[in-house]
Amino acid sequence: MAKDLVGVMVGAGTWATFQLSAWQHVQGVKITSLADKNLERATKLADEFNLNRCYSSPEAMIIELQPDFLDICTRPDSHAELVKLSTQYNLPVLCQKPFCRSWEEINTIVKLCEAENVRLMINENFRWQPYYRKVKELLLSGELGKPFMVKLHQRHRLTLPHFNHYQKYFLEMPNLALYELGTHLLDLLRFLFGEPETVYARLHRISAEVKGEDVQTIVLGFGDSLTAIITDSWASVPIKTLDRTAEERKWYPRILEIDCENGTIFVDQAGSLKIYMDSEQIDLDYPSDAIQQSHSSALKHFIECLENGCEFETNGKNTLATMRLVYAAYDSARSGQVVYL
Repeated sequence: MAKDLVGVMVGAGTWATFQLSAWQHVQGVKITSLADKNLERATKLADEFNLNRCYSSPEAMIIELQPDFLDICTRPDSHAELVKLSTQYNLPVLCQKPFCRSWEEINTIVKLCEAENVRLMINENFRWQPYYRKVKELLLSGELGKPFMVKLHQRHRLTLPHFNHYQKYFLEMPNLALYELGTHLLDLLRFLFGEPETVYARLHRISAEVKGEDVQTIVLGFGDSLTAIITDSWASVPIKTLDRTAEERKWYPRILEIDCENGTIFVDQAGSLKIYMDSEQIDLDYPSDAIQQSHSSALKHFIECLENGCEFETNGKNTLATMRLVYAAYDSARSGQVVYL
């Protein structure tokens, strides 16, 4: 019987709790230890999840335990340093998004991993939400014909009337909604439709409490016959029954509409998938914890690829394509012009 893979994590911040919870649903692997500069915070989290030991030094943890992989669950400003550390010990890496601090840094780190033959996956988990996986299946089948119009949308109430989010460091980020969340949205659209040829973006800062944008509108052009529009506001009051379910949830799916030649695909705020055609309607429902399940699904994919040698869906090369879109969108917002990729 094969032994479980042993992983260690760096980072005991807010998202580490969600990450460790997701790991508990993945078979064949065990996260044993945690490193964080704040040892008191790490110890508290380790006790909650029955981890063996905490470290203040990631390198000391790696040297002593010699794990099978490293899970980087920290802010972007430490990603490059930690991935470089992993390459020194030939350690596969799972890293949170958004990856690194700049386009130049991303390029450097991805090339380093390729040169050192170190496997790198960025934890883009939106594409693992089950209704979006089903949408991909429908698009590949061709049953509904070619898609020609896509809308991806959500309203939040996070930055008005006052900032209200558990990740308080968002307040100080000069690039916010697009950098922090737009990576997920752009990765999802790339997963569904491939690589766009053009990007146009309008970014706004509505709340005086944040430094970065809290409203984003992005238009992507896929050839001559497919347009995708992202509208994402952190400042808007959600509309009941449209943006929110009657039952309060921690997370809500993005509302996705895809107009195809033979029908329309619609994913609503509850994660229900509806297919509208001229002669019939098909309804597919998914569990209320589908988003939480997607966190584990991404981790399962990471472990499966480590075991079978297959390539990660969101490897370094894939992440370069997503972050290229992110920075192109910022260029477009600054210039007011369409950016041709």
